[in-house]
Amino acid sequence: MNAMENPGRKKTGSVSARHNRQRGFTLFELVAYILVVAITASVAYNRFGDFPGEAERANFMAVMMQLKAGVNMRMMNGIASGNWDELRALEGSNPMDLMLETPTNYVGQLSVMDMDGMPARIWYFDPSTGELVYIANDATNLYVVMDEGRLQTDELRFRITMKYRSGDQQSWEGLVLEPTRHYEWGTIGLELPRQVTASVGR
Repeated sequence: MNAMENPGRKKTGSVSARHNRQRGFTLFELVAYILVVAITASVAYNRFGDFPGEAERANFMAVMMQLKAGVNMRMMNGIASGNWDELRALEGSNPMDLMLETPTNYVGQLSVMDMDGMPARIWYFDPSTGELVYIANDATNLYVVMDEGRLQTDELRFRITMKYRSGDQQSWEGLVLEPTRHYEWGTIGLELPRQVTASVGR
């Protein structure tokens, strides 16, 4: 059955009730997930406050989790309401529009920019490509993965994309926020202050 078509009318009241309970539970899970992400971001900020590189990476990951949760929630609402045109319109749209509150380092839409004068550690949306961009301040251990190997970078790009099964345009699987190029952002080795190291060694 084509996933982009209306799945059909429900035949019995019990089936409809069970479907509604399942949908409500899933939305509750997403709300709980967003709350957990917010708490995790707060803890990560406090944990890595003295290590700017790791703090930036932790903040980036927390924002990405919230963005993906926003895309998933909007996709589920579209499926539940049968609004397939809205789902199609989400492809290439700004993921930040799906968040209840955008991060403080999101600077909006930028079509033309001077990379030399662009500040680091920011998010912006490029409407010409439909991509959300993150500019890293500390790009230590940040790489894009290419066929010929890894290449260090300070820029990551993401796009809301329709996913189909095995390239079949009739077998829609969902909407995802995915990187335009695969990347790796490894952890940075943390050096403890001498007094802390001495205390641990006792």
